[in-house]
Amino acid sequence: MFEQRPIVGHIRFSFYGVTDTRERPDDTGEALARLYDETRMARRFHLFENLTLPSLRAQTDKDFRLVVMSSDVMPERFKTRLSALMAGFPGAVVDYSLYQRSDKAFRPHMQASFGPNQTGTAVHFRLDDDDALGRTFIADLRRISQTLPPSTHITFPRGLILFPASLDSPEGAVMEELRYLTAIGLSVVGSAAFPKNPFQMMHGNVWGRWPTVSWPRCHAFIRTQHFTNDTLARQDKILTALRAERFSRRAGRYIASVDAALTESFPFIDQTRLAALLGENLAVTSLADLQPVA
Repeated sequence: MFEQRPIVGHIRFSFYGVTDTRERPDDTGEALARLYDETRMARRFHLFENLTLPSLRAQTDKDFRLVVMSSDVMPERFKTRLSALMAGFPGAVVDYSLYQRSDKAFRPHMQASFGPNQTGTAVHFRLDDDDALGRTFIADLRRISQTLPPSTHITFPRGLILFPASLDSPEGAVMEELRYLTAIGLSVVGSAAFPKNPFQMMHGNVWGRWPTVSWPRCHAFIRTQHFTNDTLARQDKILTALRAERFSRRAGRYIASVDAALTESFPFIDQTRLAALLGENLAVTSLADLQPVA
C-alpha cells in the first residue's frame, strides 16, 4: 500500500533573487526598486487576490499546504498585506527569505515535507502569482502522483489563456490552450534523495532529464498574458498569434468552449468577469486602489 503523500504548492510573490524573469539582483538597487515599485506591486496583488487565491480556495480537495515565498527586503507595507491575505488560508506559510536563490529559500520547506526522519516523499507543484488552477487540480494531482517514484514530474497541459484583446483596449480575451510542459501546475514527486523544488528546473526540458507524466483530461489552469508580465520575451509575437486565432472565424466556438470550461473547472469566475480583470489591473496604480483585506 502506498503512503498518503502530502501535497505542497510553491508560489514566488515578488521574490528578490535569481529567477526565470528579466530581473536579477544588482549592486545599484535598480532591480530592487523595479521589483517593489508601487504600481507593479499593486497590480500583482490585484491578480493574486482576484484570480490566484480564489482558484486555490475553490479546490475540491483542500488537503494541501502552500508556501508563498518572498524576500526579507520586501517593504513592510507589502509584507503586511501579503501576510494578512494568507493568514486566513489554512495550511499556508509566508516566508520572507534572506536567500536570493530559490533552491536555498525553499529548502527548509522541502525537507519538512519529507518527515522528521527525511524518509517520506511529498508532491510539490508550482504556481505563479497571476495564474489560476482548476478546481480539481489537487484531487487529480493526488490521484495521479501517489504511485509515482521520486523525481517523476507531472504536467497538466490543457487550460485557458487570458490576454489583451487588442493593443488599443485593456479588455481581455480568453481561449483554450494546449501547452505541454507548461510551468503552471508543474509538479514533482520529491524525496530526500531528490529534493529539487519545482522552480529549480527549466520546465520545458524536464522530459529529457526525468520521467514525466502528462494529464490532459481537464482544464487545469488559467494563464494570464498581460502588459505587466515579468517575463516579456517574445510577448508581442505571442499576443499577435493569440489575437489572430481568437478573432478568426472560429471565435464563436472559442466563446462556447471557454464558457463550458469555466463552468466545469473555474466556478468562481465567468468569462465576462475574467476578461474584465486585465482592464481593472491597468487601472490599479497603488495599494489604495485595492479592496481592504478582510
